Amino acid sequence: MKKFFIPFLHLFSLFLLLCSLVILHFAPRGRDAVSFLKEKNYLSSSDFDSAISESVNDIFDYIDLRDIFETRGTLDLNHTIAQSETNGATRSYSLDYLIKYARSMGYYLNEKNEILEDGPATVTKEQDEKEHMVRVIYRAYLPDYQPATPADGFMSLGRLAKEALGYLAKYYAIRSRYFDKGSNFSFYIAYSSEGNSTCYTNAEGITEKQIQTLGKYLYTDSDTLEIKSNLKTAPSNLVPLLEARDPYRDGTYVFSAGVDTRFPHEDEYKAAYMEYSTRRQLTFVGLFLFIFSIFAVLTSFVMLLAHTGRGEKNGLQLYPFDKTPVELTLMLGIVWFYFTQILTKYFFESLLLVVGNFPEPAFFSSLSLFAIRYLLLLPLFLSLVRQYKKSMLFHCSYLRRILKLMETYITASQFTRSKTFSYLLFVFPNLLALGLILYNAYCFINRRSLLHLLFATLLLFITVSIDYYTYFISRGLHDAVNEQVKAERLKADLITNVSHDLKTPLTSIISYVDLLKRENIGDERVQGYIEVLEQKASRLKNLTEDLVEASKASSGNVSLELHPINYSEILLQTLGEFQEKLEKRSLTILTSVPEEDIMIMADGRQLFRVLENLFNNCAKYALLGSRVYITLEKREKEAAFIMKNISEAPLNISPDELTERFVRGDVSRSTEGSGLGLSIAKSLTKLMSGKMIIDIDGDLYKVSLLFPLVEKEEGE
Repeated sequence: MKKFFIPFLHLFSLFLLLCSLVILHFAPRGRDAVSFLKEKNYLSSSDFDSAISESVNDIFDYIDLRDIFETRGTLDLNHTIAQSETNGATRSYSLDYLIKYARSMGYYLNEKNEILEDGPATVTKEQDEKEHMVRVIYRAYLPDYQPATPADGFMSLGRLAKEALGYLAKYYAIRSRYFDKGSNFSFYIAYSSEGNSTCYTNAEGITEKQIQTLGKYLYTDSDTLEIKSNLKTAPSNLVPLLEARDPYRDGTYVFSAGVDTRFPHEDEYKAAYMEYSTRRQLTFVGLFLFIFSIFAVLTSFVMLLAHTGRGEKNGLQLYPFDKTPVELTLMLGIVWFYFTQILTKYFFESLLLVVGNFPEPAFFSSLSLFAIRYLLLLPLFLSLVRQYKKSMLFHCSYLRRILKLMETYITASQFTRSKTFSYLLFVFPNLLALGLILYNAYCFINRRSLLHLLFATLLLFITVSIDYYTYFISRGLHDAVNEQVKAERLKADLITNVSHDLKTPLTSIISYVDLLKRENIGDERVQGYIEVLEQKASRLKNLTEDLVEASKASSGNVSLELHPINYSEILLQTLGEFQEKLEKRSLTILTSVPEEDIMIMADGRQLFRVLENLFNNCAKYALLGSRVYITLEKREKEAAFIMKNISEAPLNISPDELTERFVRGDVSRSTEGSGLGLSIAKSLTKLMSGKMIIDIDGDLYKVSLLFPLVEKEEGE
């Protein structure tokens, strides 16, 4: 039930929110709802003050138009409205003539005193512009007009007639609004000078005092020039308007205007009052609906986030679209965000062509744009939320695949000769291609060039193809390396197991050889056989032990007890133990060991084994009667033991190959070595965070053991 109820509740709340926005937009008529509701009623509103100012302006326009169109209070069609000059001759145009000419062009006034142009016409606009051009020098409704140049004032007679008809329409509109039928707005204007007086009013028999008793009034006179009013804002141009219409120039005047707030007449003021009350009520409803719908939208949105993806048994449930990569979802949202703007624009343009005038098309276009965007972006967002709940947001992303590709490539680059070059070979072309793709996309958007779009698409396809192919090469290399590591591990395990299995029969052989030696065997040839058996069994035992040690050292399966050791002391101790063995081969030892203590962090037993292997190799393979140079140096951050000697056999081998298993410097294999000594020594040195470096220069053999120094603590 919740699966359908919560989305329905959210969409219904969103619909209420849009309705409240429509109400709040139209009810206050362009004003914000809060300031609109702060006004107590129509009489204290800015709308009422604006209506008063408009009525005041209408009064003075009426005064001007009455003098133009009336004679003794009656419309005079014979009044001269305009004059023109043609070839030095002046021609006058009466109001009646201009009305008839306007009618001949199809112009007339409707019941709302608006000029319409769809009447039957006997004179076309083309004929009027071609045959009836005049130079107007006087217009009664523009008494201050003066042509500045001889070219000023040229117009067609039809345009002049339409202009005069416009002023006549305004005259009729004012009379209809304030004179011909009852009006809640009353005014009284009186000018006087030296016994003469002129009075304008729309209510016969009313005085300025009586007008001030109405609900809202406005009063001023020429004696005080003070504007008395109970309006919120009085018209600021009242006095200049009064003085400009003074027929006596220097006479006195009295102005009084007011609105009967009981609204006894059906006029624009009463209609505005009723409309204002309705709009105020609607604004209250819209504001309440807005607050309620905002709360409902937010609450239902939180409920959507909480319940999306939940199945019937409260388990997380994903839809097929939820497996879409997050980047593709975001891209779809961005494309939809911009596409809907174009779609909405064309839709409302087409709608206007169908329905004609449409109130506030920009506002409804914005609302529709928001709704259309939201209806798709919401499911996309909920899809991301479900992926997040399922912990698949990063898993279902192209970024993860790109990082996986880079990880595979970087892992494969570890086995190349130059890792930096491998990185640049991958990163730089991709960055360059990305830059070119973005540049061509920018050119396509700004220049509308299909060539740039084609080039960007082609470049994207080539880049993705190369990266895809590189990924499979890197993946293959990575798998090959893993297989090699697996094979090495299997070989080490095989060596360990075989060596362990050889120990039992080998121990029995050695024991029986020892028993045979204790027998009193007189045959010398048999004793020779027993000697050979003893030698070969002993060598096989040493080889088996070396195999086990090599396997442990290479796999790191060696227990180490690291602690500070005096490098000088353990070196001299090892040298002392091999002194006799070295002298048997007439090797001269030249040592250079500092007297100070050189402390390193190492396992004493394993370090001795490393040194033992190096000295043992020296005793076996050094040139008979040559010199051996042994040096111990204390450097800035490390201690270096260096041994140099001349090889008895030619060294036709690289230093790296020399440390491989079963590789011996004696190619003829005339000595008893197993070929594992240097391999074991190198592995043990690496486990103790040291380095073993072998250099070969002709027959010169040089080996270096480097270990980090142990910094002495203060106070020791």
